[in-house]
Amino acid sequence: MKIFFKPLRSIIAITGALILSVSAFSLRQGQPLDEAGTDAEITRLTSKILEKSQFAHHPLDDELAGKFLDRYLDTLDTQHMVFLHSDVDEFARFKPTLAQATRRDGDSSPARVIFQRYLERLDQRAAFVAELLRTEHFDFSANEHYDFDRKNAPPPADLATAQQLWRKQVRADYLQEKLAGKKEEEIATTLTRRAARLPQTMRKLDKEAILETYLNALAHVYDPHSDYMGHEQMQSFGSVMNLSLVGIGASLQSDDGYCKIREIVPGGPAARSGELKVGDRIVGVAQENGEFTDLVDMPLPQAVEMIRGQKGTTVRLTIIPATAANDATRKTISLVRDEIRPTFQRARRT
Repeated sequence: MKIFFKPLRSIIAITGALILSVSAFSLRQGQPLDEAGTDAEITRLTSKILEKSQFAHHPLDDELAGKFLDRYLDTLDTQHMVFLHSDVDEFARFKPTLAQATRRDGDSSPARVIFQRYLERLDQRAAFVAELLRTEHFDFSANEHYDFDRKNAPPPADLATAQQLWRKQVRADYLQEKLAGKKEEEIATTLTRRAARLPQTMRKLDKEAILETYLNALAHVYDPHSDYMGHEQMQSFGSVMNLSLVGIGASLQSDDGYCKIREIVPGGPAARSGELKVGDRIVGVAQENGEFTDLVDMPLPQAVEMIRGQKGTTVRLTIIPATAANDATRKTISLVRDEIRPTFQRARRT
């Protein structure tokens, strides 16, 4: 993930530290802010900074607010398989007042309302997938079609339509694992855990992480290459700037549920091995000689932490090569973690 390639990026990074400055200001005024008040101040200040930092100095109007809400929904549900059409219609009620509520009041309540519905739909999908894997006989003798790319597709009309999509996705994932040589029992366990892991992980996110996702969507509306960074991301950025990271020497990004190699750092373990390429997707990780952990649909920060580790330790990765003819092609590589010293650019996370 890129950090700080444009002037706006540094400004938004500063916003991530506003919790301290806003609280300090309030204390000086004799009116300490509670958590809700702090979030409101951060939301207001972020919107003002974004408005004033662009060459066009475009205010957050109704048009941008509509795009802002759509971007937040797309961030949570990239493939348009979780939210129903009725959910999207219901959330549209926020659009007429979203610009003013964000700029004037610092109101971020739509983020939490939408996120709660997101969790409910994820729970429904996890339960459906678990029951499907328990009861269905997976036969692939008939001709079937499944479109992996639904970024431009409409949301499912209702729950029954969504379940049809979920079933097709499970069958596609099952076939990939089967072609990769896994046994039926192992496939069922892997896919069940994968479906259950996402709602479990998302439910662990605190209010700050939800707000970060929400304001990041706002930043992307103004500039797709700019990010809002919360407290944890600021700390991670500090590690990069101090050149204190230890890992495999690769920049990663999330791509449709996969942990994908975006860039290889020259001189790092991945570059020295020559076995990892840009575009490769990491689907499993194991520490030393331990068991592999499935990374598909795992949130990127969690996957990154599992790939990083202490200097001199070995990490094993199962990847789908960028050049693979299909997603059933798997390759396992071993890398020894080392200190990463990106001297050519300090503005990248590795």
